[in-house]
Amino acid sequence: MDINTFLEKTSGDWFSQRTTYNLTQDNVDNSKANITINLLSSDDNSQVEQFCEKYNLNLDLSLGMMTSNWDNSPDWGKPKQQGNSLMLIFADENNHNQGKILRVLSDDKALMGKYILAEDESLTLIIEENNQSMEERIYFASDNLRLRNTIVKNNGEVTQTCFYSEIRRVINN
Repeated sequence: MDINTFLEKTSGDWFSQRTTYNLTQDNVDNSKANITINLLSSDDNSQVEQFCEKYNLNLDLSLGMMTSNWDNSPDWGKPKQQGNSLMLIFADENNHNQGKILRVLSDDKALMGKYILAEDESLTLIIEENNQSMEERIYFASDNLRLRNTIVKNNGEVTQTCFYSEIRRVINN
């Protein structure tokens, strides 16, 4: 599978279940969410061009932009969370199975990182800023079952891990 196929496979409506282990606070949190992911072509999106100019990225290497919207239902009576983000994907000139990502959060904060599509068809996203890093591995057990695990580090020490299982919502007419 190449990166374009992986990104197309990621698009859609997903039901997500997450377990988060916060190691510094010694607690576990569970939640459910509805997630919608859309892949937009860089050809028909002026936002991609604007981000390329702002962050000095090569538009010719753009693979497009993904939008993510989520509606979270945490367990144990915690407040509901909704949000969205954008992720722009830029291939490496010599190897399209790795490259740069630009993640833009709802508060317009942008984080630069990299992606690597491995031979086992898993996609790893790595974002590092100051003394913190986040590494997320995404892979498919089947076309409609996506799994993710995330490791967050602060000063090189693991502070949080998450595991997600996500089922694609399929609508039959």
